[in-house]
Amino acid sequence: MDTLSKQLWSLMDSCRGSMEVSHTLELITYVAFIAKENPDSFQTIVNSGHAKQLDMLIEAGMVLKGEHPPEVCVAPEHYRIDAKIINFVISFIADISDFDSLASALRELNTQALGKFGAASSNQSMERIFTALVGDCSDKSVYDGACGLARITSCLDSEVLYLEEKNHSTYVTAYRLLSLENKQFKLANSDSLLEPAFNKEVQFDVALMEPPMAQKFSADERRMLVEAPFISVPVGKAVSANSGDSLWIQQALSNLNGTGKGYIVLPQGFLFRGGYDAKVREYLLENELLEAVIGLPASVLSGTSIAPVILVLNKNKQGGSPVVFVDASEIGTPNKSSVAISEEDALLIAELAAGKLIDDERYKSVFIPEIRQQNNELTISRYIVKKVEVEELNIAKELKTLKSYQAEFEQSQQALTTLLAKYQ
Repeated sequence: MDTLSKQLWSLMDSCRGSMEVSHTLELITYVAFIAKENPDSFQTIVNSGHAKQLDMLIEAGMVLKGEHPPEVCVAPEHYRIDAKIINFVISFIADISDFDSLASALRELNTQALGKFGAASSNQSMERIFTALVGDCSDKSVYDGACGLARITSCLDSEVLYLEEKNHSTYVTAYRLLSLENKQFKLANSDSLLEPAFNKEVQFDVALMEPPMAQKFSADERRMLVEAPFISVPVGKAVSANSGDSLWIQQALSNLNGTGKGYIVLPQGFLFRGGYDAKVREYLLENELLEAVIGLPASVLSGTSIAPVILVLNKNKQGGSPVVFVDASEIGTPNKSSVAISEEDALLIAELAAGKLIDDERYKSVFIPEIRQQNNELTISRYIVKKVEVEELNIAKELKTLKSYQAEFEQSQQALTTLLAKYQ
């Protein structure tokens, strides 16, 4: 993986000045998709003259339109491509045999080179955290209503993926990458809040989402969302402009079957804000749908320095059981402007969330009556109080030091007075 990533970076560097970074990534992903899905045509392209290769790539994609969505099979527009670069990319892909690793490397390249299709996004740290939290999904269906490039869901190795992505270019890239990985998936280019693609009678074992943070809605969208079938907490005549976090929580719950569990990344503001967020918190608590609140380190997401939180939702939570709070804010290794979570760190977070380390000061289970006393606020610091070690001062030692400074000051004053007198 590391070697492949370095090779991709080298390829990107060789294309700088000739093509936009985003267009180069689009070309690489498209060529890889053709090589994987139409290998015979691709081998002919490899052996052909440079002047014909783009037209042959376009034809090879057209052949695939019966098996895949037409927009996924369409080559990048001519104006985006430098003719000299096409052969570089084709030659690079021709030497690739492990398309699964290529897909992972391309996702990482998108994250690093583009900041990834959004202000805050997945990275290897979040991949490790979710893999440890969710566990084995080999016999489960997994849903993500804001999948991006499907980085997290693709690493869970589930039985089948049901995914939605609003941004068209992201959807196309995600489809190609999932195809490279031979995943069983259904991916729709849709707004899962306003126009969900899947029949709500179809529900899933796991819902996992990293929705847009601080999402705002237009006036029209706010009125339309009132009629959204997933809303369980009444919103009045229109949803509030900043109610995105609460809506995504309800959207995730609506897609879970009777025993399903949801994992959703949010800014920590949801834990304490009033208004509609407070109503949704009350709904989660009184219906016993909230299993855990996990506070993550600041800068663990790419593209933002905020400290996010993972809410674990459970449609089959045992009645009368507590809510688990985990303070993982100091887990991980700071690295320049980010925090890296190792596999060991991720396992520790998962064990804390599962209640396997009940004596750990970063863990606490809290019953609903106690949360009610806190006005249903879920701020982790209300329940897990960090111990602050205060060093006791040695008064005698400090006074001695102060006297020493005073003596030095007096000597300096005398020297200054002498100098002034000398030159008057």
